[in-house]
Amino acid sequence: MEPIRLDHVQFERIDYTGGRRKISRPVGDGPRYGDSEGHAADLKSFAELVIADVEERSAVLGIDPKLILVVETGPPVAVDDEKGWANSGLRIVDSSVQKKVVAFGSDPQLSEFLKRLEAYRKGPEGKQKHPPYLAFFDGIDTVRPYGPQDRMGGLLDVALSSPSNDVLVVDVEVWYPSDASLVKEWLKQIKAGVTGRGGEVVDEYLGPAAGICLVRVKASRDVVEQLLHVDLVARIEVVPGGAPRNTALSQYSNEEIGALPTPSSDAPLVGLIDSGVATEHPFLRGCVAGAVVLSDWLPDGADRTGHGTAIASLIIRGQIEAQLTDGEWEDPPCRLLSVRVLDEQNELPMHRLVENEIEEAIRFLASEGVRVINLSLGDLGANFDGGKAPILAGMLDQLARELNVVFTVPTGTAFPADYIEEYNEDFGRIYARALVESDLTRIIDPAPAAIALTVGSVVPPPRVMPLGMRGMGEAGWPSPFSRVGEGVAGAVKPELAAVGGTMVQEIGSWDLRLADEAKVLVADGRPDATGVVTHDLGTSFAAPLVARMAGALHGAYPNASANLLRALILQSTQDAPDFLDGYVDLKKAERERLQRRATGFGIPVMLNSATSDERNTVLYAEDDIEVDDVHLFALPIPVAFFERRRFPRGVTIALCYDPPVRVRRYDYLGSRMAFEVVRGISADAALKLFLDDTAAGHINAAVSPLSEMSPVNRIGFSPSKTARSRGANQLGRYVWKQSLSRLSGKDDEFLLAIQNTRRWVAPKSKQRYALTVRFWVDDRLPPIYNEIRSRVPRLRARERLR
Repeated sequence: MEPIRLDHVQFERIDYTGGRRKISRPVGDGPRYGDSEGHAADLKSFAELVIADVEERSAVLGIDPKLILVVETGPPVAVDDEKGWANSGLRIVDSSVQKKVVAFGSDPQLSEFLKRLEAYRKGPEGKQKHPPYLAFFDGIDTVRPYGPQDRMGGLLDVALSSPSNDVLVVDVEVWYPSDASLVKEWLKQIKAGVTGRGGEVVDEYLGPAAGICLVRVKASRDVVEQLLHVDLVARIEVVPGGAPRNTALSQYSNEEIGALPTPSSDAPLVGLIDSGVATEHPFLRGCVAGAVVLSDWLPDGADRTGHGTAIASLIIRGQIEAQLTDGEWEDPPCRLLSVRVLDEQNELPMHRLVENEIEEAIRFLASEGVRVINLSLGDLGANFDGGKAPILAGMLDQLARELNVVFTVPTGTAFPADYIEEYNEDFGRIYARALVESDLTRIIDPAPAAIALTVGSVVPPPRVMPLGMRGMGEAGWPSPFSRVGEGVAGAVKPELAAVGGTMVQEIGSWDLRLADEAKVLVADGRPDATGVVTHDLGTSFAAPLVARMAGALHGAYPNASANLLRALILQSTQDAPDFLDGYVDLKKAERERLQRRATGFGIPVMLNSATSDERNTVLYAEDDIEVDDVHLFALPIPVAFFERRRFPRGVTIALCYDPPVRVRRYDYLGSRMAFEVVRGISADAALKLFLDDTAAGHINAAVSPLSEMSPVNRIGFSPSKTARSRGANQLGRYVWKQSLSRLSGKDDEFLLAIQNTRRWVAPKSKQRYALTVRFWVDDRLPPIYNEIRSRVPRLRARERLR
């Protein structure tokens, strides 16, 4: 029986007035430093050394020394509690995974800091049990200056070690405290210092919302080395080179393709920021609303390398192998608007900051009504090391929030030589573990962007390979060139995976090769192409398949927020195959974590996103929530879940939100959200339970009062709350392999709680979010759609997706 294509069901949360509760966070189990007098004396000595260092140093490039210090902390200190630091005369401008806080002191003598330190040294006053400011100073281990070793980028370190590099092009990141006028003054001083020594300021970028200040400098080696000693500078890195060119061979002729279906004139626009497109290519003819260039350094929006045209063909046509063979082409779900930013070598210009070029393109696309943007670009020199978010990623997150757009980005491309020292005959089977365990295959900027959908590449379905060759991996395994996560603070990155090709290995040999049969088919847009189709591979070709899905969903639900579009895509995913099965030395939890590093929550399926049917019902909600608050939803449990038959049934929940971000913080997201599902308790009891849990700061903790609940009452989604709640795009699944147990008087509903815990945003800030819930049952169980529809408080009519 064909599934009935029905609209999604909207549901609303239970409304509790006055539900939010004042939050107070406990301070540790006891002091780390029992001798407050001795610890205070040490800290005072450290602080005096920092002060003396500033007083003794002279101006560098005409810029006077400033008090920038590193405060190394332990667990008790809330490193991003701005009020606490400000009261001590310090302002946070950076924090890292090691809880190393970089603070800017407006008072070069640290007067207030030392005053409070003295009160802490004296110990308890009167009837007090603990010294004043215990929570603050007990968490500080040491204080030291922020020096050249902290500013040195990895590529710059290599460049300065080579005597041949007399002139360098570098990106200089300037500290960004909350005072925007101060940042502009600092930027002015740095520009004057560089140009006054014969250097050139090539470009500059200010991103106030995400706290970004960059200046691109072309200068002598001596000037760059001096910049490493300027206190206003946060970090300096060499501008990396561009990506390799597409060299694949083409096949098929224009005549063989013929005329293809085109999208309707009101189909949604999907934006592409790349090398331009060949608008008259048979795959794209009649589908491109514009191919523009916004910078005067490029002549036009035409594609000179073929990369942009290949990406565009995947957005418009999707995977074309079957369509090309059958001659039956799908109607495109969207139109395309392209902005060219890459030159004839697939590179951005040296004279412009990437951030300026990309932001200009994004804002243009958004002004034209684009809600989905694909950037199959990446900084090959910016491997994410698990610390703070890279700058381009931070800019994308800020723009995603501001402009209400969905970004799709690839993880980036690596190759086996990056993560394996020696090949062997079995490498085509065992590479996947080496890939996910290596520190050399991490995602590259902007893939760590928290709000963007990051996409990894997986191996295509089996194909006939050349004689004596076999493809590496199995269908759905990570491609041997696909970079892996996690994201900032351990967030699930990538969230999704799509087909991007694989490599081949000669049977009985160690040799790895590229073969057309292992690649994906895309449009050939190179000026010298002899045909219209080519083979290529890479994560660049996985991301646009997700952009295509997002475009289709935008057409089906034109009023949906970017949060909801992302949630619908996430909840459509199917688990990728277990490519670590058989490794007995890996425990289940570790195996699942490593799998998520490559394929995230799984592989999205359009049908699951766009429709409901009789046994597969999607519910959704959009709302905003105050920090340190809880929203509660009642979800009807279908009768089929209680059927005493050994057939599977399950629920999938996706939660997406767009928090403020700050790139110089390890606490990157301004607030943290999470979801939980319980049953068998009253709504009032559930609300109190989750408010208390949020107040205690357990939203991202492995242990909380909720962990003591029986599995009958608390649904144990996979991945765990601890794993999924680290990111802005979250998904959890649970499957019952047989009937759900009945609880006396409490059988008919799940209670879904949405928690929002403040990190560093202002108190009482509100956060937008979208939520989707998918109930499904085996085909041998009774239908559930009509039952759920009749029991949900409110419905919204939607046009069915054609």
